[in-house]
Amino acid sequence: MRPIIMLMLAVDVGVILATAWAVVGARSRPDRRRPVWASFAVALAICASTSFNIGDRHDGEPGADLLQFAAPLLIGMALMAILMLIRQRRGLDSGAPPSA
Repeated sequence: MRPIIMLMLAVDVGVILATAWAVVGARSRPDRRRPVWASFAVALAICASTSFNIGDRHDGEPGADLLQFAAPLLIGMALMAILMLIRQRRGLDSGAPPSA
């Protein structure tokens, strides 16, 4: 397996774990200046496109199919982060009932 494929697989696993930790463990705080979801969305989109490009260029090599499988997964996680950002900006995660 080429080192570039191993490195990208490690980066993919790292960004997946960081995003999963943020989704499970993050609490909404009113004193937080900026939401982290925009940063996660950008990082996930960059990792997804890089994974797809590396997997496409090294087609047939060990690990390249894992990179091509991870790319749509990371894009889906980026969309989830964008939706979490929209939810947080609209104030829907504060726990208060919506006003009519």
